[in-house]
Amino acid sequence: MRKAERPKSAVGSGDGWYADARHLALEIAGEPGPQIDPMAAGVVLQDGEIARRVLKVWLSIWLDGAWAPGSTAQVLVSDRRLLVRLDSGELVSMWWDTLAGFTADLIAGHVVLDFGDGRPRSMSGPGAAAVAVVGVARLYGTAALLTHPALEPLRQGRLVDTVRSK
Repeated sequence: MRKAERPKSAVGSGDGWYADARHLALEIAGEPGPQIDPMAAGVVLQDGEIARRVLKVWLSIWLDGAWAPGSTAQVLVSDRRLLVRLDSGELVSMWWDTLAGFTADLIAGHVVLDFGDGRPRSMSGPGAAAVAVVGVARLYGTAALLTHPALEPLRQGRLVDTVRSK
């Protein structure tokens, strides 16, 4: 999907979103964080599942060789899954442990989740940084928060807000 096709708020990110993603990494490492109310989000968590954030993202699915037109979605990010509320109201669970591929590019502002079904899902916009942090921690371990190349912009505390035309 070309950046020009996304809503303006989904291109790049703001310092606040990066700061929140950096704080989220510290929470995963043990610092206290905000309490997320799953009832307010209209979801049910599994026993022991930890809700980390409720975010807005731009969601698109790869269909027939191209990114399908996307839409906004609300995502409750937990340590076990992404609970995605689509514009239609449908609720979809995307379990971290069922991923076959994970690509995060915070400079471009997106995360691609590949479940091995031929239909990768792209989450972009300001919430992508938090999705990337939880994904890296769940898929590669907490120590990877210090080494995963996709999180380098967060570790350096810098924000590059680029809009590339394709």
